[in-house]
Amino acid sequence: MIDWGSLAQGVAMFLEWQNLFLIIIGLSFGVVLAAIPGFTGSMGIAIMLPITFTMDPLPSLVFLLSIYTGGLYGGAITAILLNTPGSPAAVATTLDGYAMTRRGYAAKALGISVGASTIGGFIGVLVLLVIIQPLASFALKFGPPEMFLIAVFGLTIIASVRGGSFIKSIYAGLFGILLGTIGMTSSGALRGTFGNVNLIDGIPMIPALIGLFAVSELFFLLDKDYVASKKMTNINVRQIVDGVKTVFHHPINLIRSSAIGVFIGALPAAGSTVASLVSYNEAKRASKQSEKFGKGSEEGIIAAESANNASEGGALATLLVLGIPGSASTAMLLGAIIMQGWVPGPRLFIDHSDVLYGVIFSELIQEILLLFVGGTFAILASRVVNVPTRILIPIITIFAIIGSFAVRISIFDAFLVFIFGVIGWYLRKNDYPTIAVVLGLILGPIADQELVRTVQLFGDETLSAFVQRPISLAILIITVLGIVLSSFFHKKQKSLKAQS
Repeated sequence: MIDWGSLAQGVAMFLEWQNLFLIIIGLSFGVVLAAIPGFTGSMGIAIMLPITFTMDPLPSLVFLLSIYTGGLYGGAITAILLNTPGSPAAVATTLDGYAMTRRGYAAKALGISVGASTIGGFIGVLVLLVIIQPLASFALKFGPPEMFLIAVFGLTIIASVRGGSFIKSIYAGLFGILLGTIGMTSSGALRGTFGNVNLIDGIPMIPALIGLFAVSELFFLLDKDYVASKKMTNINVRQIVDGVKTVFHHPINLIRSSAIGVFIGALPAAGSTVASLVSYNEAKRASKQSEKFGKGSEEGIIAAESANNASEGGALATLLVLGIPGSASTAMLLGAIIMQGWVPGPRLFIDHSDVLYGVIFSELIQEILLLFVGGTFAILASRVVNVPTRILIPIITIFAIIGSFAVRISIFDAFLVFIFGVIGWYLRKNDYPTIAVVLGLILGPIADQELVRTVQLFGDETLSAFVQRPISLAILIITVLGIVLSSFFHKKQKSLKAQS
């Protein structure tokens, strides 16, 4: 389990003021960068990676991980204030965070997000510290059949994300899946590109998200003076603190969501986005006030933010023990490890256990400091809702163009963000849930790729592979039960409303 001798050495190595300074700088940089639409935490790690060339292993990893930690939270700021997820991991946060902003509770929503992010991340690191090796070994047992069913389980969320009707949710989800199939398949075939080389790698996620959420929202803000329904005054620390306190009123939701985040974060290629979406759906299923989800539910923000930050612990377990990056950010961290002359894999924890335990301990400190650093930026950022829309709309438009262009340095992406803006406006105007499109766009390609790999591995025995493998069978049963129970509770709620 824990090598207490190596942990003590790692803590002793970490206890230098330079490391604490690097954490504060890294967290601030990560939060600010991720709050800008299109500029993700992984981009921040990429920017700062060359700076760490001359650093010792521990400070370099501490600095880059601080950017990673700040980036996971930073995307929630614009998701809550402007309906613009700063990163894909903050998509689920927009559902209730922006609804609270429009009701005049932006500061409280930001407090809930920073509190849930901090506690969820802290739980994730504790799990990483205690069961890092067993967790990573278990994650390695997930093959293509299990990953396909995880994606399918995620897609079942579409059934519970209702717009004007259940049918519209299904249509929106299928549209998202269709968009997700655009590009080159794993077998080398091209689908839906119409000869456009910019679509060979598929629909780029960041421009699609910015368009569907941020640009589409601009159309609805044109006839309003302010983002919120009422101009907020006296935005202060107390409102942020009240939001943080609210998190502790939902301990079961917090623990469940963090556990989901750690588990899904440990799965290669799953990541924080899938973790937050699955966690949000499970919180809605378990809630006694599920009808409030999507309308400003505090439980929804807690579920989304605690899960995406807890996923960091699971992702680091897979990275440090197995040398397998599960996201762009962890791939950058893997590059930093290789730059130090280390060989990623199982022997990494044997040869450099003291440094890695020092890194894990620094993660605990990062999560504590995130509460103060994130809270400070939340207070400053919350004032943006008092900016008149005639000023805010041009600024958001400029950031949307810059953010979408910066991902691939492509003018095509800048045009694409406006195409998705019009699509998002049409969907929302006609009561189609845009989140269902995003779910299809994110999870559709994962399901597609893993199904192809499953068929390649098992051939004619593909169907039997799903029921003969214990883990895949368990996921399949959970998925079916989830669909049946969700349908049952929905019908029960409708009958109770009809009786009242």
